[in-house]
Amino acid sequence: MFNKQKEYFKKKLDSVQCMIWDLEFKRSKTKMIREEVRVEYDLSKSRLEVIDTQIKAQKDKPTMKEEDVKRLEDDKILIERDLKRYESQMAQLDLDVDGSKPTNELPDGAIGINHQLESLRELKGMIKDYIKKI
Repeated sequence: MFNKQKEYFKKKLDSVQCMIWDLEFKRSKTKMIREEVRVEYDLSKSRLEVIDTQIKAQKDKPTMKEEDVKRLEDDKILIERDLKRYESQMAQLDLDVDGSKPTNELPDGAIGINHQLESLRELKGMIKDYIKKI
């Protein structure tokens, strides 16, 4: 009886370790995606600064056609919208990894990958202790 139980919990320990590896992989990929979004955010931010500079220069000394200036202003609006979208994507990815305590927006909070990993590592220790006792 004890031998079967011990084998069962050894398999359980292996499955917990596999879950840890899965979550570590997921965390790694999530951070990679966040970095890609951050790079796009930085590029858009620099494009916005260039457009702002061009618009200010055109207001001081107009050298472009009026429709080109309007196109620049439209581009500025689009880039600002993209910046907000990138910010929300990065915030969501950070939330997925780090989680959140209860807030007004998330009354129940959010459990992140890091918290799940801590819990699984703790569970792994409990299972090891239990195996020693049987």
